[in-house]
Amino acid sequence: MNLLHNPRFVFTWLSGMTLTLGFSIFFLSVSWLTIDVLQQPALLGIILTAVSLPRVVLMVFGGVFADRFQKSRLLFLTNLGQAALMLAVLSLHLLDLYSVAALIGISVIFGILDGMSYPALSSLIPSLVKQHELQRANSLFQGSLELMFVIGPFLAGLLLTWGGFGLSFGTAAGLIFLAALLIMPRLIQDRIPAAHVMSLAHVIVDLKEGIRYVSHTPILRSGTLSIAIVNLFVMGPLIMSIPILVGERGGTAFDLSVIEGGLAVGTFVASFLVLLMRSVHRGRFVFRALLLTIAAFLLYTQAQSIPMLALTAALSGFMLMLVYLPAVTLMQEHSDQDKIGRVMSIMALAASGLEPVAFAVLSVLVALAVPIQTLLITFGIIGLALSALLFVRSQTFRHTR
Repeated sequence: MNLLHNPRFVFTWLSGMTLTLGFSIFFLSVSWLTIDVLQQPALLGIILTAVSLPRVVLMVFGGVFADRFQKSRLLFLTNLGQAALMLAVLSLHLLDLYSVAALIGISVIFGILDGMSYPALSSLIPSLVKQHELQRANSLFQGSLELMFVIGPFLAGLLLTWGGFGLSFGTAAGLIFLAALLIMPRLIQDRIPAAHVMSLAHVIVDLKEGIRYVSHTPILRSGTLSIAIVNLFVMGPLIMSIPILVGERGGTAFDLSVIEGGLAVGTFVASFLVLLMRSVHRGRFVFRALLLTIAAFLLYTQAQSIPMLALTAALSGFMLMLVYLPAVTLMQEHSDQDKIGRVMSIMALAASGLEPVAFAVLSVLVALAVPIQTLLITFGIIGLALSALLFVRSQTFRHTR
């Protein structure tokens, strides 16, 4: 495969895998710390919101910076900052200074850094590979990241069992630091944009231009909305509900890792399938997968046992990735290169920026003793209705190959 003979892509690929493995270990450890040690299920949603809300805000502006600055340098600096945060969490553990305020503060900073890096990474790949390789590059990259999400929860479960939170947080910090080294600008050698005067006014102008560009381009608009639906009404509720459902069923950290691992297995298998796809009518394919994603999620809402939760979570993740990958590639192919950072930041906002809404709503309602299963079914039904409406209204996207 030509992609594997491209050292700049390979270093970016390895950095993404290492970073994702570290993140998955960290987030499962924090989730289990909240449920098992602090015994505050409602706090989990607050922590996830603390990560996601600043991530949303900075993600919008991150696309502007990705268009104006060298992308590998942005990724290198933000990854170093995230590694430092992991060390801060490890220090809290060693000193036994866990507190709600400390966890929320670290989560906020983590979200800020991630919001800056995500658009840069999404828009970097198209600049490293040829256009005819883009679908395979996205599939290989995303599939490998999903494989790390498969390995990460199981590895986190083992680390928590063998060495506790100290070992799991320390491993996450080491992996994220390695990811920073692999994305160093001297290894990636991506383009350094011409110097621009940076001010808040310039940033706002660029941001408005990017929003108009996406909203006035049918393919970009429909792709963004399809990604937004699956993340707001499926992935957000799914991520939030897994630790709660495991806790309600008296599960263990290993049970939690099994379900989260199942979700990652589904997304990995779908990524591999997209890698092998040839001559598929991608517009229609995305919409069919969108409707099937909601159907799979509704099956998840009815699962009662740990094995069934893992199976239906895997099916939901599988279908969701069949929406995400073709939609992202279509958006990259139909974006001007001088605006792709902003396009990818808006896509990233749709991909994960709306999750705080789901986290916040679910957290409040869970705290008010509304059954989690009722909430999940409601989200699924709303998502299904919006998916059908988008299908009817997106004629241009449906006919795009």
